Order: sequence, then C-alpha cells, then structure tokens
Amino acid sequence: MTSGKKAKSILLKNNGLDRDMTDNFYFAEGYPFMGRELERLKAFLKDRGLDYDENITYTACIMDENTGEIAATGSMSGIILKCVAVSQNHHGQGLLNDLMSKLYETMYNKGSVHFIGFTKPENLGVFGHMGLYPIVSTDHIVYLENRKDEFKKYLDKLREKAGKKKCGSLKDDLLEQELIKCLDAGAPDRIAFPGYLIPPEQMPTYFIKDKEKSMEYRKELFLKVQEEIKKAIAL
Repeated sequence: MTSGKKAKSILLKNNGLDRDMTDNFYFAEGYPFMGRELERLKAFLKDRGLDYDENITYTACIMDENTGEIAATGSMSGIILKCVAVSQNHHGQGLLNDLMSKLYETMYNKGSVHFIGFTKPENLGVFGHMGLYPIVSTDHIVYLENRKDEFKKYLDKLREKAGKKKCGSLKDDLLEQELIKCLDAGAPDRIAFPGYLIPPEQMPTYFIKDKEKSMEYRKELFLKVQEEIKKAIAL
C-alpha cells in the first residue's frame, strides 16, 4: 500500500530493538488514500464493524510486512481522530500504541495540540489506553479529548466569566459565543481547537451502526455538552 503522496515505510521499534523478521511492520500513509488503496482500507474497516469517513484527510496504516495486510489503522480529519481499528489477527501485539503515537505526532506536526475523538461506550477502555479522556458520554457515544481534565478547566473558566455577569441576558450571550465559536469545529481543515460544542452534523458517524438514529444520538450528545456549559454559567 502506498499513498497519493510518497508513502513512508518505517520499521517499527519495540523497546528500542527491531522486531523479529517474522513480526515486522511498516507504516503506509495516505493524504488521504485513493483508488484501490482506499477500497482496501474500506474493506478492512468494514470487517472491523466501521464505516470509512469521507471527510478524512490523513490515514496511517500499520502493514504486516510478511502478509502485506493491514494490521492496524487510524485516521484524522481536522482535530478529530477517526476510524481507529486493529486487525483481529494482531491484537495484543502493541500496535495500537505505535499507531496512536504516529497519529499524535502527525497532529502535533500540523499544529493541532488539542484534539478529540468519538467512540462507542464499550470502547472507552481501549481509547483510555490510547491517551484519550472522556468529556461526556451517552448510552451511544463517548466524546473524548487528549487532555486530561481540560473540559473541567474549561467549565471553571466559563463559571468565572459568568460570575462577573449579573444580567441573565449576558449569560445567554456567553453561551451564544461558545456556539458561534464551534460552528465549523468539525471541518476537515480545522487546526486549532475552538471549543466543545461541535454541531451534531459535524460529529462522525463511522462507528454508529444504526444510521437511522445517528442524528438522534449525536443531538443527544450535543445537548449533554450544552447542559454542562449551561450549568457552569448558571443558565
């Protein structure tokens, strides 16, 4: 697998040593992938119960050097990590840590130091090991970020701002400002984190099986985030 741009093939290291020749892996990168490589990625994700997100701008795949198959993959679009999956045949080999290190490095290199992800509640433990921390969750979606307690700090700052505003309408304005800041938070070209109120339409759906209810689930999550903000500013 190669990429639209020249792909990097990097032999992964394990504790500073090359892995055995029978257990060698390399990275293939797409900006994003296209053609046959994209179809191959889509098939891999489908096998892992995921859809490909058409807004993806970058993908990293860990390839099994011996079989030529995808062992693990992860993608990004703007400040959102997407479509992270490991092959059933490669669980327990530490590939997820290598993959996330690659994705984090790519995020930092493009200037995104604060980024987010979304997943199913049953995957929370896995994403926790990846260095992502829950912001809020519902029965269907967990909203995560790469900075521990950052959402709490954000609410504390809003609470402090609201405390200086005696008039209720001024507090309404504060909420409106947060909504406006986040209108394009899920855009593929987004670099800086604008705020937590990502519009439901811009939240990813690649992990949601019930597509007919996906908007309902995303709105539910959005309203839960908004409710936390309203409580912070005493609305």
